[in-house]
Amino acid sequence: MSASFRVPFRLAVLCLSSSAVAVLGACSSGSKAPEEPEFDHGLKKPIVRKLRAELKETPCDKPKAQEHAQLLMTTGDLKGVTKASDDYAAAGCGSNIVLLQLSYTANARLEQKEGALKAATALVEAQPTNASYRVWRGLSQEALGQTEGAAADYQKAFELQPDQRPILNALLKAYETLNRPCDALAAYQRYVQAKPTEANKSDVKEAMQVLASKTTCPVDAAPVDAGASEAATAP
Repeated sequence: MSASFRVPFRLAVLCLSSSAVAVLGACSSGSKAPEEPEFDHGLKKPIVRKLRAELKETPCDKPKAQEHAQLLMTTGDLKGVTKASDDYAAAGCGSNIVLLQLSYTANARLEQKEGALKAATALVEAQPTNASYRVWRGLSQEALGQTEGAAADYQKAFELQPDQRPILNALLKAYETLNRPCDALAAYQRYVQAKPTEANKSDVKEAMQVLASKTTCPVDAAPVDAGASEAATAP
């Protein structure tokens, strides 16, 4: 047996003996993960405790649940915010837009990518025509390497608000990653149609000219839907 395995192996053997447990004192407890200390809510601690106690009695009290989560956010208790949202959903209380917004923000700040995607998806399902929620879900998918899904959400958000440059930029980045220059050119064309003042800006004109020179896409191509484009190019 190598030296690197002797100490943990002997400890494991000793822990099988009740007498050894009495001597070592930490064998049984050592196998458990240490409990995470309670978050320090500072001066807001009494209010947090009061709200938690009240929510145990009435978990679906929407205003109180929102007040609780917002209070946790102000104290920096991001994990508490995500738990508050999850507890509300687990209690069968239905959709709560405010809680989901807070949950998305908290998960994003914690770099909990799956949690952020879950919250963003719930927001999209609750309000499918909200462009911001589409962008949030796109960002979450992009963070997880799900560029196809991100492009589809960015495209939908762009269709809802085609004059928004930040949405266009997110969509163009996804199309560049996916090597879809025709879709990128179509997005630019839709953007300048929605916002004609941008058509003469040097960066926009240059970007469109570069895309046009590298592709065989028609200059007046109509905007391409992300999902439809993929279906058209699939073998």
